[in-house]
Amino acid sequence: MAMTEKATCITVSGRRRRPSREPHPRTPPLLAAEFPGQPHPAPGSGPGRRRRRPARPAHARQGPPPPRPADLSRKRKNIAMFIKPPTSSATVRFEEGPIMSTSAEAVFAPQSPSERVDLDSLSAYSERIFGMLPRRDQRRWATVYLRCLLATPGHKSRRRMAGRLALPSSASQSLQQFITSSPWDWRSPRRQIAHLAAGLMPDAVWTTGVVLLPRGGTQSVGLQQHLVPESGRHINCQVGIALFLTDSRRSIPVDWKLMLNDSWCGDPERRSRAKIPREVTPRPAWALTLEMMAESARGQGAGSAPLLHGLGPSRHPDQLASQLSRAGRDFVIGVAPHQPFDVTREGSHDSARTTLRTSTAAGILQDRFREEPAAHGGGRRLRSALVRFPSPGTGRAAARPVHRLVAEIPAVRQRPCRFWVTSLRDAPPPAIHALAQRSALTDATVQCLRDNLGFLDFEGRSFPGWHHHMTLASAAYLYRCLGQAPQP
Repeated sequence: MAMTEKATCITVSGRRRRPSREPHPRTPPLLAAEFPGQPHPAPGSGPGRRRRRPARPAHARQGPPPPRPADLSRKRKNIAMFIKPPTSSATVRFEEGPIMSTSAEAVFAPQSPSERVDLDSLSAYSERIFGMLPRRDQRRWATVYLRCLLATPGHKSRRRMAGRLALPSSASQSLQQFITSSPWDWRSPRRQIAHLAAGLMPDAVWTTGVVLLPRGGTQSVGLQQHLVPESGRHINCQVGIALFLTDSRRSIPVDWKLMLNDSWCGDPERRSRAKIPREVTPRPAWALTLEMMAESARGQGAGSAPLLHGLGPSRHPDQLASQLSRAGRDFVIGVAPHQPFDVTREGSHDSARTTLRTSTAAGILQDRFREEPAAHGGGRRLRSALVRFPSPGTGRAAARPVHRLVAEIPAVRQRPCRFWVTSLRDAPPPAIHALAQRSALTDATVQCLRDNLGFLDFEGRSFPGWHHHMTLASAAYLYRCLGQAPQP
């Protein structure tokens, strides 16, 4: 009698289980023809077929059992003790085991006195810079972020930095929130950076630099088209203006401004999404420089030092020079060869009748003015002349201050290639030229920040987040200049 009933499911302990396979009710036609009258198994179940592996138990399919509460408390204890400043300069270890990976311990291991990273000194340094932050967790994450910047080579994403120090998986998100969302003021740490840098370099001057940060997409705050003078191409980037303290050996960033145009400040939706404060408006580079100089005068840095405006040929050097003269600040500003000036007679600084003629910077120094060799040699010569910026109105010439125009003439050319105007009109041109050469140190620092401290890796979608990252990168660079942190 043929089997016609369907297989039923048996319920055991609340589970539905299919009974064991019964012989197939129908014999395949080909097998019935070859072996008549003999029972045949169902196709695929014969001895020549590979049997199916038995099912794994339910607890094995679900993975390892969930961690016990004691394990969770141990993980929280590990990260809390890592963020807390250590009490010893030895390798950071706990009773449960090392929290840092082998590669991270190799970075912090004291290999030589000149290459040793002192964790105690880094914690004390972070407390000195970020000790004014109102919340304890903000100060702790500032220390962790500094360690990540100093210990992580190459690309500095939040996940990669957290992995470098073997932090828990949630640490990358905490670092991101500390930079982009945590409400802490970046001005107080920058004043501390300026104060420490001024004590490190007693003979430093103020210099300025421009930082171009190429970005993809459209969400980075301040994103705009900017012309790169070296290549003559426009790139999509953020434009940062930085204030540095620079001596004859190094240049340290102490303040930052982000250039914003009308497309950001005039769009309420973009402004709200990027968290741009109400008082921030579109301003040119020279106005942002004046704002940073005014803030430095109120701080504890080198307030009376002269300013070297190192943004290349300035678009509005007359306005910058006028405002600096009113504030009593000496300056050295780079100007373009086509910048117009009024030439004055040597030895008569304040008479209105000493104006000889009006010409460009390149045209003035083609005449036979005073010439002397450059301080650094190399066959370069210097020419200088007393000049005034042309008056935009009908004001008297005596009301306009007299400055000195200095030109560098290379050995292989007959025309000046670089020009500076300075309020230090009685200083010898070789001294002015040596002071202007410090802008090369500022350019080298900008390149180091771009390559080694994550300037190109941070997207910067919010206005506070951009300033937070710049502040922490400046603090990390100063710590490295103190001679306590090796290159990762």
